[in-house]
Amino acid sequence: MLRERVLQNFGFTEAEVGIYLTLLRLGEATASELAGKTNMNRTFAYDRLQKLIGSGLVSYVVKDNRKYFRAAEPGQLLAILKEREEEIRAILPELEGLRKPQKEGPVVEIFSSKKGVSTALNLVLKEGKEVLIHGTISRFRDIMGPYYEVWNNRRAKEKIRARVLTNEEIELPFAEIDLLAEEEKASITTFTFGDKTIVVLWSDSPVAILIDSEDIAKDNAAFFNSLWEREIKIYSGNPGIRRAWMELVSEKTKELVGFGFSWDMAQIYGRDFSNQWHELRQNNNIPARLVSYADENSKKYFDMRMVEWKDFKIRFLDKYICGPACITMSDNLIVTFLYTEKRFRVIVSKNKEMISVYRKHFETLWSKAQTS
Repeated sequence: MLRERVLQNFGFTEAEVGIYLTLLRLGEATASELAGKTNMNRTFAYDRLQKLIGSGLVSYVVKDNRKYFRAAEPGQLLAILKEREEEIRAILPELEGLRKPQKEGPVVEIFSSKKGVSTALNLVLKEGKEVLIHGTISRFRDIMGPYYEVWNNRRAKEKIRARVLTNEEIELPFAEIDLLAEEEKASITTFTFGDKTIVVLWSDSPVAILIDSEDIAKDNAAFFNSLWEREIKIYSGNPGIRRAWMELVSEKTKELVGFGFSWDMAQIYGRDFSNQWHELRQNNNIPARLVSYADENSKKYFDMRMVEWKDFKIRFLDKYICGPACITMSDNLIVTFLYTEKRFRVIVSKNKEMISVYRKHFETLWSKAQTS
């Protein structure tokens, strides 16, 4: 029955509940009488009575040297409950002090469709903090269409700087871009800004996952910066070769030097690109001294280029002395172009010791090389 169940939830056993309810009906009774009425052993019944007395639900009187037990008013249950509540309240501060604080988990929201992705990415503009972008940019552009241009233009107008890690040849306003190796190609894009991270899964119906978590944003930023600040990078293919050439002349340097040049290499990146490179070199007032292979095509090509471009000096050595790769150095970079292999590779390093050693080697080659 309901009353028995409630009283048992109050902390009493089934036997104790039976004794209390029997006493309510009888008014008073001895232990023997209660044992008979409840079908209990007298000793067991007496022990239960002692517990009920201790709880304040049973009292007794002595008549003719016999104990007669009486049930307390049912309202006493509320008094007992109130007393227990006060006892709990008294120790709550101590209990709270023992409790280990639980960190709140990250808040995650999912935005689907192009409209949903634009809603998520607008948070970058609203936050107004530098955004770290890692992954594909071309998919962002191709799938989001005009919004891509609008988003980037607004970001630039509001001076929200971006740093971008991608393996794609792109240009973005108000952004620094570092090229990843071909092996690091990604089909998703991660945006990290403030305490938030947005991961966009590109498809015809793209999905953006917004993660609001300081810890996750910090971890993503640390991983991004470890890639950004790495000392050695490897590029692939013709785009990688062009990228490395531009890095050599993009920053001020006293002089550009290198060896292992040839007419064959010039055909890889093309004359138009070579002209762009020389224009940037001259705009930054960077003189160049280079050692080329001494074959007929290379001599003819570089003799002509020395006439066309100022502060551009070439000497010639046998290709077996120059070596199978082109190595070129600025003050801050040393770039190794492995263009004689089937698959073009470019190794870009900021290692100062390597730059110093190869500069000395270059001077040795330069002293032995011949003018045409």
